[in-house]
Amino acid sequence: MTTNEAILEMRYSGIPEEDIEAIMEICAKKGLKPQILDQELEARGLDKVFELEYDASESWFDGGASAPAHKAKTVLEKEK
Repeated sequence: MTTNEAILEMRYSGIPEEDIEAIMEICAKKGLKPQILDQELEARGLDKVFELEYDASESWFDGGASAPAHKAKTVLEKEK
């Protein structure tokens, strides 16, 4: 992520310009990482913008991803 991308994302999310400037100054010292950006946003009482927190149970995705592989194997075995 570039500095410009981070600034644009915060602007799109409605973060005040004063907070954006202060956060970018901190990131110049600590590094431009989503975790750092969100920590600074939360420290100012704002919502996270960069980190996505997914539910720990994403089993629906795992099941969907493994099903086609199993079907493909079955089809290949039948062609032999």
